Amino acid sequence: MSTIAYFFLGEKMVKLSVSKAARMLGISRYDIQMQINSGKLQTHEGYVTTDSLRLAYPNANLNSEQDKRIQKMQQIKDNAIYKSGSVDTAHAENEKAYISAIAALKSRIYKEEIKNQHYEHVFAELSERLIVLEELCHSENKEYLHKIQEWVGKQH
Repeated sequence: MSTIAYFFLGEKMVKLSVSKAARMLGISRYDIQMQINSGKLQTHEGYVTTDSLRLAYPNANLNSEQDKRIQKMQQIKDNAIYKSGSVDTAHAENEKAYISAIAALKSRIYKEEIKNQHYEHVFAELSERLIVLEELCHSENKEYLHKIQEWVGKQH
């Protein structure tokens, strides 16, 4: 890759190969190399920085289309890194909310199970009492009593 983007003291610093810098300025690689050897151009890790080129060639237009794309890609990457941190935070908050909701639902289910056990006990007791009542009631009332027993059996 001939162009590499970096951050330097909070500002973007673009590093270019000697060939790329020469093409951008419209001069030869030899001229760039001579500028480096004379100290007029500074290098960083073997690359020429756009900051150094701007100092040495203040009238040159270094804002090429490729530089703009590199800056745009770096901005997209920075935004993605920022958003991924935001997403992690949102996931953690959602997880806490889910855990809280699950705990509340477990509590409600437990309370409903207790109620259900109570109602099952009540229906069982009612069924037993209806059996005793059937034995003690007059024959003309047994038909109504059987209807009640059927209804209780269906509800239980």
